[in-house]
Amino acid sequence: MSFYISMPDEVITALNLLNNNGFEAYIVGGCVRDSLLGVAPKDWDITTSAKPEEIIRCFKRYRTINTGLKHGTVTVIINERQLEVTTYRIDGRYTDNRHPDSVLFTEKISHDLKRRDFTINSLAYNEQGMVDLFGGAEDIKNKVIKCVGEPDERFNEDGLRILRALRFASVLGFDIDENTSCSIHRNTGLLNNISKERISTEFSMLVIGVNYHNIMKDYRDVIEVFIPEVGKISREDWKDILNSMNFADGVTLKLALILYKTGRGEAILKNLKYDGKTIKAVKFIEKYKDEKILPDKISIKKQLNTIGYDNYIYLLKFKTAVLMTQKNKYERELSNIRDAETILNNILINKECYNLSMLTVNGEDLMKAGIPKGVLLGSVLNELLNLVIEEKLENNKETLMNYVRKHRKIKN
Repeated sequence: MSFYISMPDEVITALNLLNNNGFEAYIVGGCVRDSLLGVAPKDWDITTSAKPEEIIRCFKRYRTINTGLKHGTVTVIINERQLEVTTYRIDGRYTDNRHPDSVLFTEKISHDLKRRDFTINSLAYNEQGMVDLFGGAEDIKNKVIKCVGEPDERFNEDGLRILRALRFASVLGFDIDENTSCSIHRNTGLLNNISKERISTEFSMLVIGVNYHNIMKDYRDVIEVFIPEVGKISREDWKDILNSMNFADGVTLKLALILYKTGRGEAILKNLKYDGKTIKAVKFIEKYKDEKILPDKISIKKQLNTIGYDNYIYLLKFKTAVLMTQKNKYERELSNIRDAETILNNILINKECYNLSMLTVNGEDLMKAGIPKGVLLGSVLNELLNLVIEEKLENNKETLMNYVRKHRKIKN
């Protein structure tokens, strides 16, 4: 089976330079896979028979970075495009289930491709054609994730490959080969050897994949390794959670849907080393998940003042996703949310006041009128804001100051 891959000029230049100096060179891995899928590669990696020092010598006209000479990798920069060029290698034993104890450089591309994780990532290509020793092109055609060689060996080399298999299946919409699948279920414990940061990176990509539902349903035991609390969620609730994720966009909202029933979302995400912004958003949902959404302008403005515009929108999206799993049962609640969105839009269009920054008077105005700085000043501002929100006073500076003078007995 023949394929043609259109490569950037910089990649062709790199391959030709290595070839002209007597070395083999191919693009390899994800860039070949993505090209066969019709997806524009984000990165172009090159594998070559040249040793690291020979790579540097070949690219003496260009800037190079010694990215990982121990593992044979040199970053070459051509016209501002960064290319990772790596020597063919054979990996030694993986006693820590993460990194090879040793690396042996080789002149055979077959040795290099044999060490890779999945057949879809073991493809190499140059202008002479494709090198496909493990049926990767056929597996891409059939939409299958399959380990190169013996699955147990591949997963014991790097336990993160278990989660990578799930992530690829989710993102690409692929199935997982039966032998690979059985090995995943046998070896879930290997994830205990993997750093939390690497796990969270893969999991975040998994949850937004097109095939997340099937993967998270069939491999719940994998997720329970790094989120044990998932094991306490009933089968019916887990089903509802997965269905609700279909109505949510973005990693953060999907994580909130997965974790809100555990009551430990903040602790779980901290353990997995997620960023502060994500943790804060999930913590917010845990606190306000039972907040009622009423299609009433005053109620909406009070909620906007309490939690802020961004959080209010986030809460609407969360509640919509949860309720949509039982649309017929919660039609009234969903109708309330739709009406609230319309009212919110009108509030924004009319620039109606719902927080202190939108009030036409401020602390300086009140101090000039004789109200001392401190607790009383804050109390008066909040009193004015509530009166404006409740539409008992217009958000007009003269109106508000007249109210203050009258009710606080201060001089004109």
